[in-house]
Amino acid sequence: MEATGRQGEACQPGRILQLDGLRAAAILAVFFHHAFTIKLLWMGVDLFFVLSGFLITGILIAHKKDSLGRYLGGFYKRRARRIYPPYVLLLAVTTLLFGTSWMRHAYMYVFLMNFLHPLRILEPYTLVILWSLAVEEQFYLVWPFVVYFVREVQLWWIASVLMVVAPLLRWLCTPLFAREWAIHFLTPFRMDCVAAGALLALLWRSHRALVQQFGAYGLGLAAAAVIALGLLSRIRGYSTAANTRAGNTVIYELTMLISVGLILWALSGRWVGILKLARLRYIGRISYSMYLISTTALVVASWMVHSIVATAAIAAAITVVYASVSWYVMEKPLLSREPDEASVLRA
Repeated sequence: MEATGRQGEACQPGRILQLDGLRAAAILAVFFHHAFTIKLLWMGVDLFFVLSGFLITGILIAHKKDSLGRYLGGFYKRRARRIYPPYVLLLAVTTLLFGTSWMRHAYMYVFLMNFLHPLRILEPYTLVILWSLAVEEQFYLVWPFVVYFVREVQLWWIASVLMVVAPLLRWLCTPLFAREWAIHFLTPFRMDCVAAGALLALLWRSHRALVQQFGAYGLGLAAAAVIALGLLSRIRGYSTAANTRAGNTVIYELTMLISVGLILWALSGRWVGILKLARLRYIGRISYSMYLISTTALVVASWMVHSIVATAAIAAAITVVYASVSWYVMEKPLLSREPDEASVLRA
């Protein structure tokens, strides 16, 4: 979810501009889910996961020619530079607004944030969103080694196996948990989204012409999955809150298919004008900090007004201003010397 754009991006040949538009769609879905409790819009996180798997797998493959030390050092240095400054800033803001209670389990905030809720460890509500960051970081502690040491044809099989194993684990392990949080938050149960993104990266590298020719039909795939979700929502037990085997297995597969379909459509380059709108791409560019601060902004806004709509409007303004300042003052200067992620994938 941390992939971002650069100033002057429109002049960069080969940059996939519409992916910024998809990031914007993802963060807007998450924001509206939290602001208005709209069911299933949490799937914006799944879209972030698939996008992350697509972009980062492509970057890792592009750097396989480097020595192992340079390959790993460059990758983890880029990840740390991208992730931790805004993350540390969020923790500082949380401390100022809500106190130091989160520090009682400070060690959990290093790659383990997704264990807090399943283990019923109290944390500020505004930091619950960090679970998704932990899922990605845990996955990327292992994935760079896999990409480096196996051939691309083997990567196809490995990523495909992960996509099968994750729903199988959800089916087998659901009865072990009294609540739905473990299935929703823990990496083994959500890794199929990142693996799906990895498969898309491999498909983009080896069969780009086919993706550009037929990828627009991904809209149909996404629409079919949305319809299926709507129909299943009428059946008792088919919800993540119900914590049933059927719900936990099928619903997450459908939200993943929606994300895959949208990315295929974006990669096709057909009918994607809306995703290339400048304002939408700007939201995508600052989406990481928007994601981090959005729940904090909603809480702060609720102190000012009591109307749900007014709270959402104020929180949206706070979120965009905060993320813009973070982008221009801190994130963009730190990232200016790095290769653009979406541009690397043109190779």
